[in-house]
Amino acid sequence: MIDAGLDVAPANMDAAYAASTLIWARQTYEGRMDYSAVTTSTVQELLGREPIHLGSWATAHRQELLDQLS
Repeated sequence: MIDAGLDVAPANMDAAYAASTLIWARQTYEGRMDYSAVTTSTVQELLGREPIHLGSWATAHRQELLDQLS
């Protein structure tokens, strides 16, 4: 999206780093790198609640994330 001019990286982030971050997030979301999104008992132990999965978190924070791009 950045390379195509459809979006821009945040001003304080190098474009190559931003693109790499987006690629990692996409691959994780699609399950190709889901080993890095595995939840453990740490969330339950520290926060006292079930962990939130990436898809649910992204949906809940979609607008907040999009606002950071403008």
